[in-house]
Amino acid sequence: MDNDSDKEPGEDGASVAPSASRKGWEFARSHLVNLLALTFVTLALLAPGISSLPLTDRDEALYVQASHQMLETGDWVDIRFQDEPRYKKPVGIYWIQAATAELSGYAADAPLWVYRLPSLIGAVLMVLFTYGIGATLGTTRAGLFAGLLSASTMLIGFEARIAKTDAMLCATVLAAEFALARAYVDQARAKSFPRNALFWTAMGIGILIKGPITPLVAGLTILAVSARERSTTLWRSLSPLKGIVWMLLLALPWLIAIGWISGGAFFTQAVGRDMLGKVASGQESHGAPPGVHLLVALGTFWPLSVLAPLAVVQAWKTRREPAIFFLIAWALPGWIVFEAVATKLPNYVLPFMPALAVLIGLLLDGGGLGVARRGWRVSVAFLAVGSLLVAFGLNVAFLIYQGYASWQGLVGAVVVGGLGFMASRLLASGRLGAGLAATIAASGGLMLLGYVILLPAARQIWLSDDLADAVAATRQCEAPAISIVGYGEPSTVFRLGTGILRTGASGAAESFRTHECAVAIVAEEAKGEFLTALGDAKAAPEPAATIKGRNLNGMKLRTMLLFSKP
Repeated sequence: MDNDSDKEPGEDGASVAPSASRKGWEFARSHLVNLLALTFVTLALLAPGISSLPLTDRDEALYVQASHQMLETGDWVDIRFQDEPRYKKPVGIYWIQAATAELSGYAADAPLWVYRLPSLIGAVLMVLFTYGIGATLGTTRAGLFAGLLSASTMLIGFEARIAKTDAMLCATVLAAEFALARAYVDQARAKSFPRNALFWTAMGIGILIKGPITPLVAGLTILAVSARERSTTLWRSLSPLKGIVWMLLLALPWLIAIGWISGGAFFTQAVGRDMLGKVASGQESHGAPPGVHLLVALGTFWPLSVLAPLAVVQAWKTRREPAIFFLIAWALPGWIVFEAVATKLPNYVLPFMPALAVLIGLLLDGGGLGVARRGWRVSVAFLAVGSLLVAFGLNVAFLIYQGYASWQGLVGAVVVGGLGFMASRLLASGRLGAGLAATIAASGGLMLLGYVILLPAARQIWLSDDLADAVAATRQCEAPAISIVGYGEPSTVFRLGTGILRTGASGAAESFRTHECAVAIVAEEAKGEFLTALGDAKAAPEPAATIKGRNLNGMKLRTMLLFSKP
């Protein structure tokens, strides 16, 4: 029996197929509605806390201050943190952050949240491209599942709120993988200008943000697909000659300029010390053996990671299916490379999280995951377990470092735990839609608990903010000469001004003595040396304020003395 549900009556009463233009419009409208819904949900999950969370050390503070100095100096080529070259990464994220501040109307006076907007935008783009890949390899429903799961992961929740490279970098990776997926499903492997322009633009911007990462991930995907197909049609469909020229036009001008300005120092530091140094040895105490990324991802990819073991097993069983193989080609080679690199940080494997989200979306949509699968109920039980552990764990940490409990935090923990329990029960009973909604609500509640309630209230760990407040309360002129001894976190530079002198006791004493209006912030253990260097013991100043707090890196408790000179 024919199904006439998608036909409409003609003038003579007969059923005729809808026009191609109407089908095309309905198809586009469906995608538009889904994209708008995903954008709204992603912003609801990730935007709260972007303005209330204080500046974090050290990476975020370094990026924000260097971008701030571009606006102060007007130099958009040479990257500087105070007077020091900042050559570990290319200029892309600094340009984007500084341009966002300029376009916001604040310019050099932009508050911290403005510098964080590119990360939030990058996270939204990641989610939308995840949907696009899921819809390309499967259905719009699979794409929606993938996008929602991607938006709710803990790692993207952190990266979206921090002014660093990773969220925007991953947006370029996802743009490239989306273009590859579109080319992959095209049996004719025809060349498409919009698709290829997206791919090579993502390559160029990715290079300007973090060097070879975007080309590496996309290149390994192409190699894996080409090896399986024993063909280079995927590569040739991307218009590689024209594309490489365009990619170089995007990236080379700044690379040439910074090479000239720095006398080659940029390449020595960025390539020789930073990139190759991380491959050979664990930099900045971040070394770890192979396999650590996999273990850490169980937490950072939560709640997505709850279904990951079942999804990976099912993917291996169906690895010959084209859609599944594309996801394996995207995630597996790059993951192996990052496991082999000596230096390991959780954000390194962020570009592969959306591949797992798409895999789970496809399996949920196609019945490859669900109550009929062995281990399903055990897996989804960890939604409740994870919600309770993290929510109450945050409260315990707050109690330890602040010395008192937060009633808002405890209420939030109960709510989050309840949502996690609800998500677990709904999914265990086979109510997929309601269960996923509860899962996303639990994840969103956990982000609110951490980034809006507990972390901003944990004043003990935001010493730079407290120092800035103390300086504002005690300074005797508009622009005092500020020096600091014994606390060198880069957040002090953004909070207290680019001109702050980070020095030893004698340097601070010299600055304090020679300026008519001065502030010296001295660690308690350096007080004697500072006063001795000032000379004239009879006229030694008394501290105008005492500020106690913890160094966010290492959580060491510090006591800082503030001396103010009118």
